[in-house]
Amino acid sequence: MERFFQYLNIFPMPLWLAMMFAPRHPLTERMSRPGTIFIIAGLNYIIALALAAQRGRRDGAAIDFTSLEGIRKGLSSPEGAAAAWAHMLALDLFSGAWIYRECRRLNAPSQVRIPSLFATLMAGPAGLMGFLLWRLIAQKDDQSTAA
Repeated sequence: MERFFQYLNIFPMPLWLAMMFAPRHPLTERMSRPGTIFIIAGLNYIIALALAAQRGRRDGAAIDFTSLEGIRKGLSSPEGAAAAWAHMLALDLFSGAWIYRECRRLNAPSQVRIPSLFATLMAGPAGLMGFLLWRLIAQKDDQSTAA
């Protein structure tokens, strides 16, 4: 399970680094679009979830997503923790790719793109929120200078 966890962590890193530090490279642009890498991230989650469900059946406790206690029990095994982690990594990568594409579309400076992507990599929704706040402020600034 430890090797699978290490793989989960390493798998998305080339794209994260490319989006931060090689934003104009054609491969970065191609890999950030919905496609194979996001399908693999989703499959990683499905595999991890299946392993967690198998562990739950083996231990006599099926995963229960309807109660806090059921989720706590489901996450308390290495397989459950890996499933939760794979879930977060997949959604953070999807959010990060969207942020990257929006930064390219809006010509956002690297001072916005890199911290937004890094924060999304490290803390998911916090990075997305930071980017959305910047975008909201930038749009208001654009509207006020156009008026």
